[in-house]
Amino acid sequence: VDQNYEGEIFYLEFEDEDGNKQYFTEDVILNHEGQEYAVLVHVQDEEHEGQDDTYMILARIETNDEGEEEYVPLDEDDENFEVLVNMYEAMGEEE
Repeated sequence: VDQNYEGEIFYLEFEDEDGNKQYFTEDVILNHEGQEYAVLVHVQDEEHEGQDDTYMILARIETNDEGEEEYVPLDEDDENFEVLVNMYEAMGEEE
């Protein structure tokens, strides 16, 4: 997330396999084969202060039956996972 961003930052809450709440912010949206994917960056604590750039999630953005966007985390076995990682890393090399 751009630290100089002056707009509102949204935090996404996920539960891990142990039921612990994890918080993330959206870093960037990637478009691949007509589908949008988000790179979500972990926020270190419940106070939403400080990012942990070493822990990220790739998530497909889907629209649910109510018309709201949902983030569906991808696992490493997803057929697009490696392509999306490469796209994201290439963006970092361009900066």
